[in-house]
Amino acid sequence: MGMFYNNAVCDIYIGKSAGAKLLQDIRNAKRNVKIVSPYLSPSLIKELIFLHSKGIDVQLITSDEIEDFYGNEKNINKLIVQRRHVDEKAKQSRDSLSSLSGILLFAMIGLAVILFPLIFMLKEWSFAYGFIAVILLFFVRDSLARQIKNKKIYHYTYKQLFPFKVFVSSNNGNSLNKTFVHSKIYVIDNEIAYLGSLNFTGKGIKNNHETRIRTADPNAVAKIVEEVSHLFSESNLAERDLQFWGSQLYTEPIN
Repeated sequence: MGMFYNNAVCDIYIGKSAGAKLLQDIRNAKRNVKIVSPYLSPSLIKELIFLHSKGIDVQLITSDEIEDFYGNEKNINKLIVQRRHVDEKAKQSRDSLSSLSGILLFAMIGLAVILFPLIFMLKEWSFAYGFIAVILLFFVRDSLARQIKNKKIYHYTYKQLFPFKVFVSSNNGNSLNKTFVHSKIYVIDNEIAYLGSLNFTGKGIKNNHETRIRTADPNAVAKIVEEVSHLFSESNLAERDLQFWGSQLYTEPIN
């Protein structure tokens, strides 16, 4: 993991709004966009989602230090799609229990409706023993209700909206990674590449004083694409588990 290329033809920009041209090139992408950035902003993730919706191939590499993961406007959940799966046998079992619960409720009400007139109209207090059956029916139905409530009908899996990697930060004390992917690399249509200090965040693109290098040198871009592909597929760095993150971001009702 790592590359060196000499004599690349490029232009250099240093200052604020270093990402203006980058964002323009990303929005004008015709085939694909590849991004390596350890930090992300929700508004810019929306840009990638929009590109994906237009059929542009998007590939993203980031870290688990995503600044808004626990904020009000999360972005990672926009990239993780929840799929709900139904256990048909469990569903049939639950439906049967629900039907039986309905029958027991009807029986309880019907029996009570019959017993009250018999007791008060006929003054036959022995019919009150019939309420023992009502009480028993109540407890049986209550047991069924708990079974229905706890019956697991659904299970969930998660998939990526488009290919991305979320590497575990080396800043995490429990991380096996000793390497923090701090690079900021942007490739558009495998023809234009950006390198520099700017993260794919609102501040990095617009507000911060940043450095960026843009190149359309075919040989340089090819080398950068090769490095990004290697980082994506063969870095052997620990990643966040997609299924675990999905379970943290979404609710998972069992029925």
